[in-house]
Amino acid sequence: MARERILIVDDDDELRESLRDQLALYDEFDLATAPTAAEGLEKTKAGHFDLLILDVSLPDMDGRELCKQLRKVGFKAPIIML
Repeated sequence: MARERILIVDDDDELRESLRDQLALYDEFDLATAPTAAEGLEKTKAGHFDLLILDVSLPDMDGRELCKQLRKVGFKAPIIML
């Protein structure tokens, strides 16, 4: 059975790693993380994700703007904004 792929984009190292650790407890997700909008955008272009957990306040771009850009390029998975 294929595991759901989740990308967590947040510049707060502790929060990002805490979210990753909590989701890893269930051993049913493939998890990836990114500390910046640019890295998150590159990761979504490079691979499929079933869910994106996205910080609103990122150092290089507003999370809402990244969300708009992702939708424009066809990213259809749900996005949870923090």
